[in-house]
Amino acid sequence: MNKPSPKLFLAPMEGVTDFVMRDLLTRLGGIDQCVTEFLRVTDTLYPEKVFFENCPELKMGSRTRAGTSVFVQLLGGKADPLAQNALRAVELGALGIDLNFGCPAKTVNRHDGGASLLKSSNRIFTSQWKLMN
Repeated sequence: MNKPSPKLFLAPMEGVTDFVMRDLLTRLGGIDQCVTEFLRVTDTLYPEKVFFENCPELKMGSRTRAGTSVFVQLLGGKADPLAQNALRAVELGALGIDLNFGCPAKTVNRHDGGASLLKSSNRIFTSQWKLMN
């Protein structure tokens, strides 16, 4: 029986894993997937320009120049705007969406995001999620 090979993911870290770092690290090799730094979602459906600034790889099939897939990370506490922005990212070519439910940073949690959502995860459910699945 063949065991699946382990996968190495480049975690999203604000101010660290931007386009340049994702490009550099995936060119060095060994990374199977990347996630962008978070795009903070409030009540706004962001224009395409914002997604391309956050994830230039969208213009390359949502892959780094080395061919590694890149998922777009969204952060927020309101289900409908998260769903709308997730759908826009997918329409622009995102191979996947990473929802930030784990960031422990006080600033993020104080603004209704990250790990604070784990206290009341039912808030992030919306009928739009059903439409996307």
